Amino acid sequence: MRLNKVNLCWVLSEGRKGHEIQSMTLAQHLAHDCSLHTFSLRQPWESFTPRIIPGFQNGFNWQSEKPNFDHPPDIIISTGRKAAAVGKYITQRYRKQSTQLKHIQILNPKDNADNYALLLIPEHDQKIGPNIITFVGSIHPFSPQWFSQEVHPPSNQINPIAVIIGNPPIQYFRQGFKTELQQIRVQYPEQPIELCGSPRLSEKIVDEIKPLLNPNDTFWFNHDDGPNPYQTLLQQAKHLFVTADSINMMNECAGSDVPVTLLATNCIQNPKHKRFIDSLANRWQSFIRHTAESIVPIPYALDEIINDVNFQKLLKYPSSSNHG
Repeated sequence: MRLNKVNLCWVLSEGRKGHEIQSMTLAQHLAHDCSLHTFSLRQPWESFTPRIIPGFQNGFNWQSEKPNFDHPPDIIISTGRKAAAVGKYITQRYRKQSTQLKHIQILNPKDNADNYALLLIPEHDQKIGPNIITFVGSIHPFSPQWFSQEVHPPSNQINPIAVIIGNPPIQYFRQGFKTELQQIRVQYPEQPIELCGSPRLSEKIVDEIKPLLNPNDTFWFNHDDGPNPYQTLLQQAKHLFVTADSINMMNECAGSDVPVTLLATNCIQNPKHKRFIDSLANRWQSFIRHTAESIVPIPYALDEIINDVNFQKLLKYPSSSNHG
């Protein structure tokens, strides 16, 4: 759908990469110009977010480019409760100058929805409202069109077997990982494994993984291992095995049209996290071989948001007054 893009969008971030990806993906689709502004919050202001308590203006510092407050944006995008508080503070500051702008909040800040022009919330949060748009999983840049593109650079092998590791607890690697790795090898006895680990993995966990790999397997844990193969594996893998601790990684893998099998599911205790996994039960495949004909990628979150009538209305009237 063709968007009526705004001119300028500010993205506010406390530095969490996953939050920045969601905010910037949306910003780049709705604005001609978008800028990322990273901040840090001090106590006690951090503990009260998304509430704004007295003295908030003294509670945060800009870590990167400070916004140019002489040129207000059309839209502010925040993800997470800390960024929600900073976005609310900026919106209130401009309102005192009779300048209106829209504040879009991604993820449930556990705040009054009326404080935002729009709340974009995953379906598994089970929250609805007149200015709430729900979507499957998480917002990411890997659209159906992206998955169909030619891959650059190509993988080390044709149609690799990919093992994507988020950051499960070390107990998993001392107990369940070896068993699940053996199950993968039984299913694909002739193919080496291409393993891609999150840079957040500790050295202790990496030391648990490496002895379990075969000489023909390849791995990536950080930039010392060369270019990150994550995106290449998403596009080229014959089968994606991904640990269940990361909703973002599961969601991105599920956007492909190849089998996706979850690892480390016994490590998941959070009820909301479990609801997300259960909501896509038909997308996940067990270690029993399945045919690709039955695989349907999950809906692309950004398309769900952009096609929503409330989102279209906001872009049509970006400078009209909002709740705050």
